Amino acid sequence: MAWIITLLLFIGISFAQDDVIIDTTFTAESLENQASDLNAGAGDQEVYSPFSQTAYLTSSFGENRGTRYHMGIDYSTNMEEGWPVFAPEDGRVKEIKVSPYGYGKVMYYQGKSGKTWVFAHQASFGKLDEIISQKQYASQRNDVSVQPGTTYKKGDTLTFAGSTGIGNPHLHLEIRLDGDRNISPCGNGVLCPDTIAPQILEVAVWQGNEIAFTNRNAFENGCVVTPVKNEFNLSMAVKIVDYAREPKDNPMSIRRIELFRYGEKIYSKIQDTLRQSTALKIRDELLWAEEADTAGDWHYIDAKIGPLSTYILEVEDYAGHVTQRNFTFHPKCKNNKPITHVKKQTSPLYTILSKAMVDLFRCNSGYKFSALNEKNETIVEDMCATFPKQAMLVSKVLQTKPDIRFIKYNASAEITGTGKAEDNIIAVYPKKQYQGTLNWNLTLGDASITQRISGIPVAKDTSIGAIAVIRTHTDSLDYFEFHPKGMQFKGKWDVCIDKKTANAPLYWLGETTRDWFYFSKQTAGAKRCASANELRDIAWVDDKEAPTLGFAYWTTTMIGGVHQPALKIPVLYQYAGIADGNSITARDNKGKWIAVEYDSEPRELILAGERLPEAGQTIKITIVDEAKNKITHEVTIPEL
Repeated sequence: MAWIITLLLFIGISFAQDDVIIDTTFTAESLENQASDLNAGAGDQEVYSPFSQTAYLTSSFGENRGTRYHMGIDYSTNMEEGWPVFAPEDGRVKEIKVSPYGYGKVMYYQGKSGKTWVFAHQASFGKLDEIISQKQYASQRNDVSVQPGTTYKKGDTLTFAGSTGIGNPHLHLEIRLDGDRNISPCGNGVLCPDTIAPQILEVAVWQGNEIAFTNRNAFENGCVVTPVKNEFNLSMAVKIVDYAREPKDNPMSIRRIELFRYGEKIYSKIQDTLRQSTALKIRDELLWAEEADTAGDWHYIDAKIGPLSTYILEVEDYAGHVTQRNFTFHPKCKNNKPITHVKKQTSPLYTILSKAMVDLFRCNSGYKFSALNEKNETIVEDMCATFPKQAMLVSKVLQTKPDIRFIKYNASAEITGTGKAEDNIIAVYPKKQYQGTLNWNLTLGDASITQRISGIPVAKDTSIGAIAVIRTHTDSLDYFEFHPKGMQFKGKWDVCIDKKTANAPLYWLGETTRDWFYFSKQTAGAKRCASANELRDIAWVDDKEAPTLGFAYWTTTMIGGVHQPALKIPVLYQYAGIADGNSITARDNKGKWIAVEYDSEPRELILAGERLPEAGQTIKITIVDEAKNKITHEVTIPEL
């Protein structure tokens, strides 16, 4: 085990934390014990490291990936492609696939233990690349899969890490026990170098439509604010972040979170196993929030919580580091300064803890707010005088004034600070308590919108709730923001916008990438309609320009595990992307089909040099984007 200890010490261990940490002394003996713990259930198998080089974790098992959990772990390869990936045990290759998205080039490796190991984002399958090439040229399809059944011994080179699919060069590693069940590689024989304990950043407590936030400083002193006095059945969420190393640039997830009241465990969430079929249930536990300036996730504590008790919160990461905090509830906490939760949205409407919020704090800077009923009659002339000048749950506004259906706001260009005045309207809808299906027909200005949400959980629903929508404009696009993001429902969200308003195909906004994505399934008639598994911001884009190509240049790519000459050609488009690799066709000047790999990040075509004609000759590349725009480009092969 000496080499493991050397590796962990080499990458730099830092244990200075503001939170209380259990077992903070990491000696050679404790690192040896950690390696033994990682082998739990793995028999005499040594700790598996996929590389001979030093790698560090960039993502953990169970990490928040928007609408789903991350089903494995990610290792950085220091922005390099071609690191050999070793076989974790004797076994055979069940399947290898090629795709420009998702897992990219991925290998499913069946070990003798019964585990299926998934190696994603590979640059090359080594000797199996020839099998892929044969399948591509036989079918004239770029995206293919084969089931070679090739056997390997433990320690053999399986693949070569790369950046195919989504992301910079890295290795995504999964362990599957059956077709549906994934287990955490950490704690199951795989080395997970993580030297930093989890950090607890913030606490939220609510009852119905009353909510209070406690910042890190106050919480470290054992104080949590309750929004109601001496009342039980409080709801609680805790914002937690974990990092593997310094610098803290890749926030990860946690393995365990537990809550104790007077020493009795009243809540426990341990995430060592995830099922593919339930990966989308992430919002049962992780609540969606517009983050201001910190990473981390809001974890919902599904327990009956009362204010007149002493609690212990315990959080553990996948390397076994534990952070513990004692606390009690109080009406106020010393040093509990207000926290900003808005980052992405520019309007006063945003989402926190999967709840719609309206930012009346803007009253302090000169914004004017008024409220109207469903007949567009003003029922609150000055909301800044009627309500507290603070961010409020939209549902609390409706609880106070049940007839409100629209909130108008305006501000001069001087007040907004953007050089543009604002004069807009927010439409709101009161969701009834225990309402499992919601139908909302809405007129917002001259736009007609219909929505249907099915499968809304009702067992934990203790508030009236509300959803809200606003029409806004940015990046030369008109679009609708729908809130709250991350609303928990088991069915789907069907939304339709009248064709006069949405006079072009519908696109949805990625909350993290801030890119617009084409709804692959949508209908067009009197209304344009689409479905999603949560509320999305929606734009309509008249995108009739097919992708164009940049200048071709020579570089290398991995073929058969060896760097070989390749021609790369940048792909340029603004909105409608390319659905898959089979949407691209390349042929030489004699009409012969040529395999082409599409790298979705950084949007480049890659063609093996050995398959191309001589310099000065041409090839034709045809691309069909998701909006069905089709174009053929003629490319002259440059000098090598």
